Amino acid sequence: MSATLVCCCLVCLLLAVVGASRQQDSFYFDPAPVSQDVVEGSAVRLRCDVSNRHQIAFYWTLDGRALTNTSRRWQDGTDLRIAWVDRGQDSGSLRCIATNVTTGIALRSAAATLNILCELHTRFLSVSLSLSL
Repeated sequence: MSATLVCCCLVCLLLAVVGASRQQDSFYFDPAPVSQDVVEGSAVRLRCDVSNRHQIAFYWTLDGRALTNTSRRWQDGTDLRIAWVDRGQDSGSLRCIATNVTTGIALRSAAATLNILCELHTRFLSVSLSLSL
């Protein structure tokens, strides 16, 4: 095999790898996590996914610290689930982090927060609404 042919094959292979890498790096949140109202003690799910999941790993942070799975709060696929919301443990900026494990390129979602309502407040609102009707 001639040196020119070998060189040409190597260039083609390099271009194919770079092209595949660029395709893997083009992803965006769809859906991105959104802030929600939730009654303290109730369950909530924050959704997170990306446009192209190929070679993507996910994890969640609260105020910049990675969350660990517990029986109360865990990552379910790409989403974050909280079985019972606790104002002391769930207040802050929640973010979904999606990382391409091949290239190391990571996207951080915009912050989502839980507007945690107390049960008494929501009962008062429902009684007020029914009285005004």
